[in-house]
Amino acid sequence: MSIKRIFVPIPSTAEQSCEIETALIAAKALDAYLEALFIAQTPPPASRAAAGAGPYGYGTAAARAAANDFAVYQEQMTQAARERFTDMCAAHAVPVVTAGKAIASLPAAAWRTAQGAFTEVAVGRAAAFDLIVAASAAVVDSLKEIAERSLMHARRPVLLAPTRALTPLTAAAMIAWDESPECWHAVSAALPFLRLARSVQLVSVDRDAERRAASQAEALAYLRCHGIEATARVVAPHLRAVGDTLLATAAEENIGLLVMGAYSHSRLREMFLGGATHDVLQHANTRPVLLMH
Repeated sequence: MSIKRIFVPIPSTAEQSCEIETALIAAKALDAYLEALFIAQTPPPASRAAAGAGPYGYGTAAARAAANDFAVYQEQMTQAARERFTDMCAAHAVPVVTAGKAIASLPAAAWRTAQGAFTEVAVGRAAAFDLIVAASAAVVDSLKEIAERSLMHARRPVLLAPTRALTPLTAAAMIAWDESPECWHAVSAALPFLRLARSVQLVSVDRDAERRAASQAEALAYLRCHGIEATARVVAPHLRAVGDTLLATAAEENIGLLVMGAYSHSRLREMFLGGATHDVLQHANTRPVLLMH
């Protein structure tokens, strides 16, 4: 597959810019179109009812003032977010274009606004893109929910943005290999990034290296057919959980991108018992992680 349309939803309640930063880096590396969607909060009940709060439908002065204050606040937040986005696009030399118009060349970025429940609006738009950029729970819990629902419902790969990237996105890439269908889906989705990586390695977390040998060989053959040379190895689980071991190994290897399948067990089981996906969503705050279900 190719990645030519990248989507980054922006909540009005967050001031972090890590998702935009990661999305711009990806768009520039892949010559892609990036669309940022700023999702404003809906007015609180008192503001929505301002016009009809009084007994004759005219509203009270206090309710109208509250509605006006909320509208002014939302406009200020929207303007500040748009200016931050425009400044970051300029810093990355990615031109800003009008959303919905024909694009002369790539990379390019566009800005949209919407109002409503953040998760519902974002997930509803995610299917129109090749890649969704969100943040791990280490940054914003609502963006973790976007990541989960994009994976499970929109069936799109999600690139988790780190709080602070310690290594370039196009440096060494690491595939967390467990031979599940979800892992194969992740490898396929990550091909555009893997072609740009300085090196690629498959890492399986297992106490029995022989158990992974055949499937690792198959994965290496698949990558070679796509013009990607990779190496494979098995590491023993030496930390509390598989996800922690993967993140520690990525840190030791100075990995720029971690690729893994998401929720190879049921989502409910992962939520209650934990799992590699859950651990990575909670703790991946220093390097990008590409997830695919």
